[in-house]
Amino acid sequence: MNPYEELSEDDHVAFLQIEKEFRQQIEDMQEDRNSNWSYVTADYMNKTLAAATALNIDALTGFSVSTRNSDAHRENFDDFLRAVDNVIVQMRIMNSRTRQAMTVGLTEAQKTKIHHFIEKIRAEVEESNASPDKREKLFDILNNLAKEVSKNRTRYERFADLARSLAGLSGDVEREGARPWWPWFEKIMGLINDAKEAEPQLPKPPEIKKIEPPRGKLPEPYEEYDSENPDDEIPF
Repeated sequence: MNPYEELSEDDHVAFLQIEKEFRQQIEDMQEDRNSNWSYVTADYMNKTLAAATALNIDALTGFSVSTRNSDAHRENFDDFLRAVDNVIVQMRIMNSRTRQAMTVGLTEAQKTKIHHFIEKIRAEVEESNASPDKREKLFDILNNLAKEVSKNRTRYERFADLARSLAGLSGDVEREGARPWWPWFEKIMGLINDAKEAEPQLPKPPEIKKIEPPRGKLPEPYEEYDSENPDDEIPF
């Protein structure tokens, strides 16, 4: 399976997808006793940094790959892995809040009313003179919407799908102004608006900050002993 074929259009989601693939690759390779640890880890770092660059994720730009010193590379890899995990947690939190902003939580009473209005739309479409193909497509959309409404949170895109389909159907009916489904759709959207207005407004999530790799500790300055001044204090 090519990990690049079905990447999300959202940069954060795409990074989560591709990093998961890279992480699985490194775990599989580490199980091979004949694999070279330095090569495997450097390969993971190189691919992950390339993905971050391509997807405009600046949090990891402070890291680079070098295997010249095995001890330094091991420490650098450990720091890099922790930094990637940090970024992943931030992305998941931000994406969760974004998804919540694009959904709405409905009360049981609101769900019952929307299901009732869905059936009203279904009945109006059934009685219309629209083509069978158009009707069947709209029935599928209504079925998907009914399932979505029954969940804890309902995605707005399902209502947008219904609106587009109803608009297309309205253009096909022969009698001018014969669009009896729109009042029911407007009632549904009124309930959606009431539900969203009742929810607390979430603040905009902060941007993911750049993570700098730890700096090496500098050695203490060396003070040369002056033999001509033996009374100078000699630090011990």
